Amino acid sequence: MGIDGIGKKGGIPGNVPASPGVSGPAKTGQTFEVGGAQKADAVSTVETGPLAEVRSGKISVDAYLDHKVADATKHLQGLPSHELGAIRSMLRDQLASDPQLVELVQKATGSTPTPPEE
Repeated sequence: MGIDGIGKKGGIPGNVPASPGVSGPAKTGQTFEVGGAQKADAVSTVETGPLAEVRSGKISVDAYLDHKVADATKHLQGLPSHELGAIRSMLRDQLASDPQLVELVQKATGSTPTPPEE
């Protein structure tokens, strides 16, 4: 006589007969297919924009940076031209002289910008 169930007669756990009315797992439909991945590979990704142009050699790193500075200052178009020019010049100089920004430009374009003239 054991209190933990050892030595008792009975079935092996997991071989429990199904309850009346239960027929087993239901089928859910078609399984996942990997065919879509082949279609995605067939579509080529084409880079466009100034970064693609500098990487392909169409424009210089300096022209790329000038373009990025112009984009960054678009919202300042209402300023007098001398103020806008000073801001753009300051940003451009920072991109070419700040070590962290130079490193970012190097990583993005593969080239180092020209340092500002003093």
